[in-house]
Amino acid sequence: MTHWIKTLASQRWLRWLVGTAVTFVAVVVMAFVYFVETSKSLQPQEEVTDKTVYLTQHWSDAERDIYYYTPQGTSVPQGANLGALRYSWFINLEMPLSTERFAAPSNMRRFKFLVDPEASTANPDHLPVGFTKHFNTDIGEDVLDITCAACHTGELHYQKGDTNYAVRVDGGQAMHAFTDLNRGTFGPTLITALIETWANPVKFNRFADKVLADGGDRAALKTQLGQSLKAFVGIKQNNPLKHLYPTREGYGRTDALGRIANTLFGDHLIESNMQVGDAPVSYPYLWNIWKFNWVQYNGSVAQPLARNIGEALGVGAVIPLITPEGAPLPAHQRFRSSVRIPDIEKIEHTLQTLQEPAWPTEIFGAVNEALAADGKALFENHCVECHGPHPASAARMHAEAPLKTSTDDQWLIEVIDLDHIGTDPNAAEGFINKTYDLTPAGIDKATIGAVLTPLFDKQLARDILARLQTLAAKQQADGNNDSIFATLAANYPDPDQLALDGFNAAPFDAIRTALTENNFLPSKKVNADYQPYRQLGCNTQCQINALWWNLDYGQAAVAKKLDALDPTALTEGVGLNIVGLLIKARYYEDNQLSHEQIQCLEGFGTLDLPQQIAGYKPRPLAGVWATPPFLHNGSVPNIYQMLMPPAERDKRFFVGRRDYDPAHLGYITTPAAGREHDGMWFDTGITGNHNTGHGFSASPEQWAAYKADYKANPLPKGIIGPELSHEQRMALIEYLKVHRDNPEGYQFTPGSSCLASYP
Repeated sequence: MTHWIKTLASQRWLRWLVGTAVTFVAVVVMAFVYFVETSKSLQPQEEVTDKTVYLTQHWSDAERDIYYYTPQGTSVPQGANLGALRYSWFINLEMPLSTERFAAPSNMRRFKFLVDPEASTANPDHLPVGFTKHFNTDIGEDVLDITCAACHTGELHYQKGDTNYAVRVDGGQAMHAFTDLNRGTFGPTLITALIETWANPVKFNRFADKVLADGGDRAALKTQLGQSLKAFVGIKQNNPLKHLYPTREGYGRTDALGRIANTLFGDHLIESNMQVGDAPVSYPYLWNIWKFNWVQYNGSVAQPLARNIGEALGVGAVIPLITPEGAPLPAHQRFRSSVRIPDIEKIEHTLQTLQEPAWPTEIFGAVNEALAADGKALFENHCVECHGPHPASAARMHAEAPLKTSTDDQWLIEVIDLDHIGTDPNAAEGFINKTYDLTPAGIDKATIGAVLTPLFDKQLARDILARLQTLAAKQQADGNNDSIFATLAANYPDPDQLALDGFNAAPFDAIRTALTENNFLPSKKVNADYQPYRQLGCNTQCQINALWWNLDYGQAAVAKKLDALDPTALTEGVGLNIVGLLIKARYYEDNQLSHEQIQCLEGFGTLDLPQQIAGYKPRPLAGVWATPPFLHNGSVPNIYQMLMPPAERDKRFFVGRRDYDPAHLGYITTPAAGREHDGMWFDTGITGNHNTGHGFSASPEQWAAYKADYKANPLPKGIIGPELSHEQRMALIEYLKVHRDNPEGYQFTPGSSCLASYP
């Protein structure tokens, strides 16, 4: 009897356990189905167009394919290696609760990615622009690779007659929500599809039949899928409980520098380095950027290769920084990354041939030439001073990019401080105020000194030569053909070699002696605290002062600057700079590149030293009509509103829709009927989203006083010009349709590969 009772009790317990398990599974399945179905209702509808038109930008189909589909060494999820998403998985994955292919062009267009009308040799699986593959030697398979083209290619839609045109803007601004984790967007839907494929035997078998066409190991595939899901979940910065990105990035934006820093220093290093990202920015357009002496919205990066490596790291290149136990890697293993530097060089050289887009009159309508002429005069009065372009002097070009041969190819970009421009400060201030601990990667003060000292020394040596050349040009312009400065410049050794040889060399003593004997002496204010002007355009005494400071105090200033750097609390700019330098140094050493190859590869001999100014750069404006929305954070929907007083701009508008408004040069700012889920409402009252600043709103009295004496009567913060009439705004708009930054007929021809001699 006792045995029977025990047996009955155990059966009841087993039934209860089984029932509980079944109930739990049913609840999980129902919750999953609910999540998927409600997410589907939030997904945008497919953007359907009739004809894709490629604007005149001097690219052949072959050059476009290089830009679109050359891999740069990234993986999905960001920085994953063994858990990377295989290319074969991506092209065969099904949508959640569906047999429809996830990567089908119709789905990718719903996620706002651009998909060419037809598949091609470069893109045989008909994936979106910027989606390609590279072979991962660690896992022996091709992995999905997202290139810069995915975020830096734009499209404008316009209905004309019976045809809905898709006007492709190569190098323009994307409209997807790649880093947005709201339901219905690309990332959460991809993860959901992977979860169901892993958990649902029926779906998994369909998937395995396609991926393992040769009858491979299904158990291993299941394990690998699990590793990939673990890698997705392991991205600490995307943990919704941490709220690291409180300002929604949404469509056409990402917190670029913040995400790169969180990926490198948080996900790949230590979690305590994670920082709140509340500074989303629009994807900047790329034509002519190779000419800029400073890039990024805050003018913080000078070197093209550094810019491109940083971009690849942000998108998902693999860069192990510590061991699985959290210790620094052995010295000989550090800073090897998956960044494909030869392919990045190929992309960069291709971008050097990209021109600003020409206004398509056959689609958007003819330009009013008379009104454009009025707009040109307004542009020259109110815009050129900041936006230029401003070609460098020969001396400045040789100091900054010595391998360039024409000053037309080196444009000076001035960063306008926040107190003047008045736009949302988050992106600029975060770059300077956020700090990160890099010591867990084995980076100490000695490491920092080893990588930065040669660069600071080269910068100092180059600056001395540039000052001599500038002073020589001034004397010669005054009719002095026996210029002592010309003589000193002609006898000056190679600055880069001189920096390596040391600054106590005879040339510096010779310069001091010559300046003294010719009575070119500094003014009394030049001492250790004096700082030379960043620009090389000041008067003769200013240049002489700067030259003396370089000779007498430059090295000490470098030492002081290096001593102030704390590897436990490096700013975002310096931290990213240090890691980028170490990645490049490892690559150069591993591949035994020559000094000449390195100079060429880095981009015209440009030095990789960051600039940290709390402000934003005013870039040249050719083709700006094709790049809405505006300001660095995309807070102004069209050019017309950029020319309005900030208080009159839209405080809330819809983004995500690509339909173009050629009258105001921007996207339509309301959703189409019944398509409220095709984007999101942009609220300019949220931190990081402010649409203040860059205001044409000075009163007549303010403007007159400013023009009479700008030093005595500066404009209030955020005001840059007088309030314009409607007619003046429309004239400027008409001119911007045809404005060019390069001379008519200009076309740059890149040199051969810097790595041509490298196998």
